[in-house]
Amino acid sequence: MNIATRVIKNSSLLIIASIINNIMTFILTLFTARYLGTFNFGLISSATSLVGIFNIFTDMGLATYAIREVSRDKTLMSKYFGTVFFLRVVFSVVTFIAYALVVILSNNFTKEGLDVMLIFGIYMIFNSLTLCNYSLFQSNEKMHYQTIGNVIYSVSVLLIILFIIFNGGDVIIVSAAYPIAIILSFIYTIYVIYKHYPRLTLCFEREFIKNLIVKGVPYGITYVFTSIYFWIALTILTFMSGSVAVGLFSSSQKLLLVIAAVITLISNSIFPIMSELYTENKAKLLDLYHKLMKYMFIIATPIVVGCVIFSRDIIYIIYGANYLDGAVSLSILIWAGIFLFLSNISTTLLGAINKQFMATKMAAIGATFSVILNIILIHFYSYIGASISTVCTEALILFLMLYALSKTEFKLDWRRLAGPFIKVVVANIIMVVVIYALNLGFIITVPIAAVTYLLALFITGSIDKDDRLMIYGFIKDMKNSKS
Repeated sequence: MNIATRVIKNSSLLIIASIINNIMTFILTLFTARYLGTFNFGLISSATSLVGIFNIFTDMGLATYAIREVSRDKTLMSKYFGTVFFLRVVFSVVTFIAYALVVILSNNFTKEGLDVMLIFGIYMIFNSLTLCNYSLFQSNEKMHYQTIGNVIYSVSVLLIILFIIFNGGDVIIVSAAYPIAIILSFIYTIYVIYKHYPRLTLCFEREFIKNLIVKGVPYGITYVFTSIYFWIALTILTFMSGSVAVGLFSSSQKLLLVIAAVITLISNSIFPIMSELYTENKAKLLDLYHKLMKYMFIIATPIVVGCVIFSRDIIYIIYGANYLDGAVSLSILIWAGIFLFLSNISTTLLGAINKQFMATKMAAIGATFSVILNIILIHFYSYIGASISTVCTEALILFLMLYALSKTEFKLDWRRLAGPFIKVVVANIIMVVVIYALNLGFIITVPIAAVTYLLALFITGSIDKDDRLMIYGFIKDMKNSKS
């Protein structure tokens, strides 16, 4: 199976899961945002952001390092993931205790709010363990197991919350749906590992543990800083502007989170391939990097343009009239999506070529910049300031990651990408002209715009002969694998 086939196969499985999850999330948000109101919806969003920050301390990069090593040598799987899972349990419990103390001692929440926060702390533990099991699947490129696990979670949380809403449950009962759903997904992953993988073993040899921590922690620290600059806006809003502002901002950020989730899935699917290519064929790895940057730009730009044009329609349809003030936030915040797509691929490459320390330094600069800028802009402009800060931070992160790669043999060749990027921009302009020329409603316009954009990609040559040959090769490989 060639490189293109492996990338598309791994990514497509996870993207299918992401589409299902996003549909479930859309339906879920449709009900919960209206049912809970801006204050309680903001409360759950605050819990999500705080858990997002604390969750980074449950792994500290050990699973990511294990993926890299096992993708290069499958005989290491049992030792690496057995030990990493054990350490993950320990880190998760310690992190939960720290999280609970911070929430309780902050005196910033009512009793109801405190209960919601602690319930999400339980979710954090099982989510961490489930993600660890997903790492095992990723190292073996068995993405269908992760796909099923994701679907189990999204469908479960939707059905449970709908049941709660129709029975009149309060925000505390609603929040309990999240840990219940992730526990179901966790049980499934444990079953798969027991059924299809060799028994995991623990290894506490001093040299092994030292190597695991020294080389794994930089991945974790990078994730720490990444999470800080991604989640810090919501956290600062929680303490500076209150739950209503959080609700308005999170209504927009949740749409950006959909993009971030897709990007993460793509990065997870290509990380083991990049790690393997680094030791086997660096020329192919460099070529893959350029292709991925082009494809990410093709995917990201129409999403951003569409969200800017239809920001009010999107907010109204998903959240209702009470959230329309968040439309301005969405039209600003969504621009971070382009930078997210491109920077994430670059960060993944840095990790795959053993430059995780460099990625950590760049992420630290971005996190520091984000905290300072958020405090300033949120003080003056509340959730609008948070939106501006997020875009500026993501732009800076992309610049820093490209700068880091420029110091390696995998420097991005802008002359190679300038032409394709310009063609994609032209394709987007064609799409925008058609949207405004038709002047139809949002629901009718979206499929027309999508078809227009796809045709424009072929007309402008954004999808060239090599791309078409790659797609044909993928279809041929998939047919051969089935026969």
